[in-house]
Amino acid sequence: MKKALAAALLVLGGCVSAQAGDTNWTGFHVGLNGGYGWARGGVTALPGDPLTQSLSFGQPVVPPVSASLNADGGLGGGQIGYDWQFAGRGVVGVEADIAAASLKSSASAPTMLFGMQPATFDVSRNIDWFGTVRGRVGFLATPDLLIFATGGFAYGRVSESASVSLPPGVSNSIGNFGYAFACGPFYGPSSCFAGSSSRIATGWTAGIGGEKRFTQNLSLKVEYLHVDLGSSNYPVVGSLYAGAPFTPSFLNARSTTTIDLVRAGLNYNF
Repeated sequence: MKKALAAALLVLGGCVSAQAGDTNWTGFHVGLNGGYGWARGGVTALPGDPLTQSLSFGQPVVPPVSASLNADGGLGGGQIGYDWQFAGRGVVGVEADIAAASLKSSASAPTMLFGMQPATFDVSRNIDWFGTVRGRVGFLATPDLLIFATGGFAYGRVSESASVSLPPGVSNSIGNFGYAFACGPFYGPSSCFAGSSSRIATGWTAGIGGEKRFTQNLSLKVEYLHVDLGSSNYPVVGSLYAGAPFTPSFLNARSTTTIDLVRAGLNYNF
């Protein structure tokens, strides 16, 4: 990703320049952007109640289990910002952007229930949009080529689901400490545990880039950003048959999400 950014900066630097005397970086800009992103992260499910934390046949009834989620895909959106040129070659500014994305992923990991029963931990995730509000600071390598670093606040829509299931056709149940879960064809529910989360995740972003003025009004930028949307927790609740005299067991799912992206943007400068 960083090699692609470096190559793009070289291309920008070699493009035809605007007239140096006519170039002024102070002012507002709006534009469109598009690029490619790589989302990474994972989900870990931990026992959440006395039953899931207890032992069966000398092993945890529900041991901790993790699955990694990786996705890549295109993204595109728009940006608006303001820059101020100072001391001849210095430029500082602020920029806000939002982009639609298609970053979908799913994964499975083996686990064990009841101390001896093979099971599967399944997770899925979709990031369908995200945005940032960033400061940027840079210097003019030439009057019409800005090299900058940028960083600030990030946010985005993250939707997830997680479940724990026995192999097809297998049923089992367990209850103790006032909690229980039951799953499989005999009891009805196919998943022993299931949960989901749809949230506006928040975090931070940082990156580097370059922007080339072709005229006083038109410029093209390329940039690399690392976006960290933080972590979140949500319950994954146990299944029970109707009328069961127990409280459903539950797991605590902890999720982390990051995105690395390279994109280009076309700006109109006022």
